[in-house]
Amino acid sequence: MTSNHSHQALVFGSISIDKIINRYGTYNNVLGGSAAYALLATPPKTCQLIGVVGDDFPNKYFDLLGGHSNSLDDLTIETGNTFIWGGEYQPDFSSRKTLYVDPGISEKYTPILSSQSKDCDYLLLGNTLPRLQLMILDQIDSNPFVILDTFKLYIDIANEDLKKTISKSDLLCINYNEALALCNLSKPTLQDMAHCILDMGTKSVIIKQGENGASFFDNNTHFSIGAYPVETVMDTTGAGDAFAGGLLSAKMLGKDIEQSMICGATTASFCIEDISYTGLSSISDSKYQLRKEWIKSTLTY
Repeated sequence: MTSNHSHQALVFGSISIDKIINRYGTYNNVLGGSAAYALLATPPKTCQLIGVVGDDFPNKYFDLLGGHSNSLDDLTIETGNTFIWGGEYQPDFSSRKTLYVDPGISEKYTPILSSQSKDCDYLLLGNTLPRLQLMILDQIDSNPFVILDTFKLYIDIANEDLKKTISKSDLLCINYNEALALCNLSKPTLQDMAHCILDMGTKSVIIKQGENGASFFDNNTHFSIGAYPVETVMDTTGAGDAFAGGLLSAKMLGKDIEQSMICGATTASFCIEDISYTGLSSISDSKYQLRKEWIKSTLTY
């Protein structure tokens, strides 16, 4: 698919410096954030990064993101500290505990798009404050395909703004526990949750279930795929963002939703094999194709 727009796709969300503690060790000052993971899950120079960092943001991460994004015209640099997050995972990665969080300069951030970014075909709104996602949507002059991600915290503290954002999205990506919290239904089936979310106004929804795969729903279609059985899971941070980035990349190539979702799941399988974003930086074409075909074989309607 080709485009005459200045930036065919925008990737917006948080950019952070993380501390990750898991069964393999403690990893300090690693790149994190929904926008960083989603961007690095796309091919270089295919998407425009939108976000904010402080003047303490490491140069090596500037270089990494700058080498991947179309440009850094929409990356705001403020005086102060970059958003930081620290988390500790259970040995089996079934859950994690937030050790600390400091929004830093992101707390007062107001996104302002460059003129080239107001006209786009695809917009990925990664996990961040719904009011910021709405600010981005309000600045878009075109009618892009909007992929939305969120987090349980915002279901709890920003429910009204989140539902406004959901109503403006074409595809909501959400994990099972988040969907459960969003719907607030008693003992719902997966279909019950999907229909509840579709009633909020999004055109389609993907409910992710970790090692049990993911399911797609719209008002006419329902299908599911499995999760590739990764031999050694090193770090699940950013897996959902990598899923969204991989899906976006396929959509940009004109793939249908089945193919796009398979590509998203394939990309996420590499993300969890290493710490932070590094699993995304060493994906071989041969391994990618093998995993993609395996996941394709699990497709069920």
